[in-house]
Amino acid sequence: MSFFGKKKSSKQDEKSSSSPIPSDEALGHNPDRNEHLFWYTEEGYIIAQDNTCQHEYVQMTPCPSCGGKLRVIAHLNRAGQGLSELVTVCQNCRYTVNFIFDISNDVYQQWWANQLGTLYIRQYDGPPREPISPD
Repeated sequence: MSFFGKKKSSKQDEKSSSSPIPSDEALGHNPDRNEHLFWYTEEGYIIAQDNTCQHEYVQMTPCPSCGGKLRVIAHLNRAGQGLSELVTVCQNCRYTVNFIFDISNDVYQQWWANQLGTLYIRQYDGPPREPISPD
């Protein structure tokens, strides 16, 4: 249902699930993820290899205060620093947790290049940060 009332049926809605249009999740998922996904960099950033994995990480992480479920309330684009930050709040106790993901790595940058083609412009000029620890 939309804001203005019942959603009208469209030809697109009537297409089967075998539609060539990928789902939102498929658009945000990198099929070339590797073993360094969610490792930490020396600076303590969490390695991300696509957009979807950042939200997956939040969903897997319980609130450090009460163990409740976290919900993303803001996404801060820090691509010029090679970072992506998700601000979350616990749905139970309202404790806030920020997650800072490293997006300087070659896996993430190549995924974006594949998504955008000739429109891709690398925003972070520094060398990719290296994974140092899986936990």
